[in-house]
Amino acid sequence: MNFLPLLLIIFPAALAPVLYFVARRTRAGFPLAAAVTGIELFGAAALFFVGGEASFIGLSLEGDGFHSIYALLTAFAFFVSALFSIEYFSHYKDHARYIFFFLLTLSATEGVFLSSELMTTFIFFEIVSFASFVWVLHDGSDSAIAAAKTYLAVAVFGGMLLLAGLIFLNYTAGTLVISELSPELEVPFYVGLLLLFGFAAKAGMFPLHIWLPKAHPVAPAPASALLSGILTKVGVYGIIITTVRLYSGNVRWGVMLLVFGIITLLTGAVLALLSVDLKRTLACSSMSQIGFILTGVASAAILGEDCALAAAGVVLYMINHSFMKLILFSAAGVVHMNLHKLDLNDIRGWGRGKPLLAVLFAWGGLGLAGFPLTGGYIAKTLIHEAVVETAAVVPAALARTAEYLFLFGGGCTLAYMIKLFVVLFIERPERETKARCMSALSTVALVLSALPTAVTGSPAVARAIASRGMSFVGGESWHEVSFFSLESLLGASITVTIGLLLYFFFVRTATRRKDGEYVNILPAWADLERSVYVPAIRGITRAGGAVLSLFGENRITSLICRYGLRIFEFLCHAASDFVDAAVYVLRRTVFRQTVTREKRRHTHPLIDAVYRERATDNFSYSLIVTSIGVCVILLFLLIVPHL
Repeated sequence: MNFLPLLLIIFPAALAPVLYFVARRTRAGFPLAAAVTGIELFGAAALFFVGGEASFIGLSLEGDGFHSIYALLTAFAFFVSALFSIEYFSHYKDHARYIFFFLLTLSATEGVFLSSELMTTFIFFEIVSFASFVWVLHDGSDSAIAAAKTYLAVAVFGGMLLLAGLIFLNYTAGTLVISELSPELEVPFYVGLLLLFGFAAKAGMFPLHIWLPKAHPVAPAPASALLSGILTKVGVYGIIITTVRLYSGNVRWGVMLLVFGIITLLTGAVLALLSVDLKRTLACSSMSQIGFILTGVASAAILGEDCALAAAGVVLYMINHSFMKLILFSAAGVVHMNLHKLDLNDIRGWGRGKPLLAVLFAWGGLGLAGFPLTGGYIAKTLIHEAVVETAAVVPAALARTAEYLFLFGGGCTLAYMIKLFVVLFIERPERETKARCMSALSTVALVLSALPTAVTGSPAVARAIASRGMSFVGGESWHEVSFFSLESLLGASITVTIGLLLYFFFVRTATRRKDGEYVNILPAWADLERSVYVPAIRGITRAGGAVLSLFGENRITSLICRYGLRIFEFLCHAASDFVDAAVYVLRRTVFRQTVTREKRRHTHPLIDAVYRERATDNFSYSLIVTSIGVCVILLFLLIVPHL
C-alpha cells in the first residue's frame, strides 16, 4: 500500500487548524498556506510518477492515471491561488477563517479525485460543498449572503439526490467500487438520473446552474479561480463515472446527456454575452465550458467502445479549462485589488499600459475560445470530431444540429472574451492610472498559471497527457488526427467568424448604448431561481402547511418544534461550552494570555436566529443541520465496521 494518496488528504486538513490560530495572531497565514500547498504540490508530483493505492477506515483511494493528473492539477491550482492570496487578502482584516476552509477544501478535493469507491467520493464531495460554502460567504455582503444561501441549497439538494442514488446503486449493482461498475450490470435509468443530478449540482449543469453565476462574482478572486477551474470538475468527475461506468454504449443516456450539455453550453454563453460584470462573465463562461465537456462525455456514451476521440477531448478540455480559468480569474483579481470594482463601465480602459497583464489575459481568452496553437483548440477539435462521429449511431439530423450548436457556442466564447479584452485593454478610461498594478509575487502567480499552457497546445504533449487519463473516460488509444489540416482549420475558422460577427453586430450594438455604456438587456423574469424555484418552494411549503393544519398543526406540530428546539439548544450550548473551554485552555497555556471566561448567553445565537426569523428564512439552517446529520450517519457507518 502506498501512503501518498492518504497523506495528500491528511496533510492540509491536519495543518488547517494550526494555520487558523497563526493567522488570528499574525500576518503569516497566507505565506504559510503557500508553503503547505507547495509541499502538497511536491507530494502530488511524486504520486503522479509512482502511483499507488491506499485505504483507511473504509475510505478507498487510488493514485494512478486520471486520478494522479487531477490530484497534481488541484495541488498546483491551490498553490498558485495561495501565492496570489498573499497580496489579494492584504486589505482584509480577518482572513484566518478563509485559510482554514481553504486547506480543508484542498484536502476534500484531493479526496474526491483520488477516490476509487463512490461512498468515499460522496463523503469528500459533501465536505467540499460545506468548506467552499464559506468562500462564497466570506465578504459578508448582502449579495454574498444571498449567493451563499443559493450555493448551499443547490449543494445540499444535490447531495441528497446523490446519497439516494448511491443507496439504490449499491442495492441494484451490489458494489460501489468504481472499477467494478460496468454497463453489464444493467442499472436502472432512475438510479443514473439521481447520480447525474447529484453530481450536476456541483458541476453547474443546467438546470442546477443557478448558484454558479451568483457565487463566483461575490467570492474572493483566488477562490473564484478554484471554484471555476477545479471544484466544478468535482461534479464532472462524478458525471464521467456515472456515464462511462454504467451507461457506455447506451444511446438513450448519451442523447439525454448531449441535450443537457448543449443547453448548458448555450445558456452559459448567452449569459456571458449579456453580462456587464467581469467576474460574472467569467462565471457564466465556466457554465458554458462545462457544457462543452458534457457534450464530449455524452459523445463518449453514444459511441461506446469507439469513443477514443471523445475521451481524449474530455480529458484535455478539463485540463485546459482549469488552467485558463486560473489565469483569467487571477487577472480579474488584479483588477479588483486596484479598483475594488468589477462593473465593465467602471473598469473600462484600466488595463491600458499593462502589457504583461494584457498578454496573459489574451492568452487565457484565446485558449478558452479554442484558438489554434492553444490547448483549447486541440481539445475542441477532438470533441468536435467525436460529435461528428455520433452521426453513425444517432439520427444524422441530431448529430448535425449538435455540431452546429457546438460551433456556435465556440463563437460565443470568442465574442465575450473579445468584449472583455476590449473593455479592459483597448477602450480609453475616464482617467489614466499608474502602470504598476500588482506585486512581484502576484506576477509570479499569474505567470505560473500560464506556463503549463505554453506546451499543452502541442499535439505531441496533448497526446501524452490524454493517453494517461483517457481510460478513465472509456477510451484507449486514438487514431492520428491532423489538427492543422484544412478541414480542422476550417472548423476553427467557422468559430472565429461566428465570434467576430457576434461581437461587432450584437455585443457592440444590442448591449451598448450610444454613449458606450454597457447594459444588461436580460429581462428580470429570465432568472430561473427567482421565477421558478423560489415560487415552487413557497408553493410546496404553503401546501404542506395547509395539510398540517388539517391535522392540528397548532397543537401537535408546535409542540414537536418547541421541544425539538429546546433539545437542540441544549446540544448547541454543550458543544459551544466545549469549544469555549478548549479555546480558553489554549489561550491560557499555549498563548500565555490573561483571559476571563465569558458568561453564557441566555439563548444560543443559532437558536435565537431560528426563533426570530420567518420559516422561509430558516431554509439555510435546516439544510445545514440536515447535511451535518447525514455526514455523521455516514461516518458512523464507515467507522463502526472497522472498530
